[in-house]
Amino acid sequence: MRPERLLAVGMAGAALLGMAACGSTKEEAPAEAAATGSVQCVPLAEGQYYWDGIAFVVASSRPVPAPAPEPEPDMDVADQPEPVATTWVTALERTFPDAGYPWMGLHVNGPVAVLTGLAPDPAAKEQGFAAGQAALEDNPEYASGITLVVDGISVEDGDRGVGEALAQLADGEPSLRRCQTAFDMTMQDRSILFQSNLAIVSATSHRLLDALTGVALLCDSHAIEIGAHTDSRGSNEYNEVISQQRSDAVRDYMTERGVDAAALTPVGYGESRPIDRAENYDAWAKNRRMEFKVSERQ
Repeated sequence: MRPERLLAVGMAGAALLGMAACGSTKEEAPAEAAATGSVQCVPLAEGQYYWDGIAFVVASSRPVPAPAPEPEPDMDVADQPEPVATTWVTALERTFPDAGYPWMGLHVNGPVAVLTGLAPDPAAKEQGFAAGQAALEDNPEYASGITLVVDGISVEDGDRGVGEALAQLADGEPSLRRCQTAFDMTMQDRSILFQSNLAIVSATSHRLLDALTGVALLCDSHAIEIGAHTDSRGSNEYNEVISQQRSDAVRDYMTERGVDAAALTPVGYGESRPIDRAENYDAWAKNRRMEFKVSERQ
């Protein structure tokens, strides 16, 4: 509360003639008050007054506003708390240089983790991937949700990581267009290999199939068709059967790792949709393929 002001007031009749602060010299008081010699000190709160012949009366007063609250300082972007997932992923990623893999990175989205980077040679890639898997398995957050670790590590002057497209997909929303692009980029210049005349995925294709499974895990809010195609060798009936079995095998691999089975439709096309109708090894290699088509779920 503000202290009341003590004023020296000079009066003549009913009119307010002059005011001066108490303690001022006589010369500082209004001339009229000095002339009458009628000067007194009275306590006055802030406001407007008039003299009624006996005492001062408040004509109007203005409430003293409460002090405005101190504005909270703007939080610097650097001070914003990081999301929990980002915090532990970043913390884990920062351990990679000390482990000898300064080129390795980590992308996580839901149950999928992708180890990325550009390794100097194939041996360093394998060592880095193994170290990254072990670091994830030793991290408490790993057991709380991550079910698939995918190889997205490329090699200088060598192969690109099968999980590169998945890592890009993991950094945003899995729209239909982005999901289709991720499947297409993952399969570009690659094939899922099976044991001869069987519907058993070759061990050499497991990392590729893991990357495709990661895409499916992030995109299973959409419908995903797994289309298997054969070349023209063998009978139509046999090619239809083996292509359906191989498509089923890919579907089973994905569902065993958490993909919603209702999102996957395996289809065996046999030799009915060739890319190249020539009868040679190059044409057979093109026609023998697996395709993934993404659409809206009904």
